[in-house]
Amino acid sequence: MDLLALRSFVEVCRHGSISAAAHALGYTQSALSRQVAGLEARLGSTLLDRHARGVRTTPAGDLLREHATAILARVERAEEEVRAARDRVGARVRVGAVPTAAVSLLPDALTAFTAELPGVRVTFAEDFSPGLVPRLLDGEFDVAVVTDYPPGLPAHAGLRLTHVLDDELRAVLPPGHRLADREALDLAELAQETWVEDYEGAAAVLIGACARAGFMPRIDIECGGWLGKQAFVVAGFGVMLAPGLLTRALHPQLTLHRLSEPPRRSVYAVRPQRPDPAHADVVDRFVAALVRVAAEQDR
Repeated sequence: MDLLALRSFVEVCRHGSISAAAHALGYTQSALSRQVAGLEARLGSTLLDRHARGVRTTPAGDLLREHATAILARVERAEEEVRAARDRVGARVRVGAVPTAAVSLLPDALTAFTAELPGVRVTFAEDFSPGLVPRLLDGEFDVAVVTDYPPGLPAHAGLRLTHVLDDELRAVLPPGHRLADREALDLAELAQETWVEDYEGAAAVLIGACARAGFMPRIDIECGGWLGKQAFVVAGFGVMLAPGLLTRALHPQLTLHRLSEPPRRSVYAVRPQRPDPAHADVVDRFVAALVRVAAEQDR
């Protein structure tokens, strides 16, 4: 059946009048009548009962209207999806993110995003927040995933921030530690421990949290990354704090413990206030996937 004729028929049903439908569609009444007559001839059924004040659908007409409405809606959806796929050819999202986001948050968000928009190319690079923001402002990234770890979030008029999640830090203890069987701890219970840290921002958070608990942490081991930190703790050379985002990557011999008053950091997606218009929509949808996945992981 001709889609044009189906659209015309649905419009006639909606208006209850061939002349009113013709006026709405910009056709002549005779042209619209011929389209309906063609449908009736093809189906071998009378679709409309004509009367003095307009038309009324027959039982056959009611059936066709139901099917035609569904068919036209499906055609409209197909057209929209094909146009969207065409518009996404060459679309890309360039993502920069802090290392902790690469363990689960970014992979899960990318999985959700590419399932929704499979034609979009996504690239990813890792850096710490102070390094990500200048690269974003220089146009190297479309979006950056950063935290408010010291030195804190940048105050820049050219940035747009979207809150993604609040990440709770937890205590990580070596195998056989005297507190390893405890589900939750007070940070003050670790006052006599040696601590392992990796960089200034994380150390500043640890020092601040310990100060609130009434002691100054002894940081004897400064290690450059997550794997090294874990290795020293596994070997029994200290304890450490770990963001919740990293728990999927925790060494199996280590134990993870909630703190009664845990330090937290917030994670944000940062975009330019004036994004590249060619990619703004897909970047917004990537950020939406990021927020959605973070909420699901938090349950």
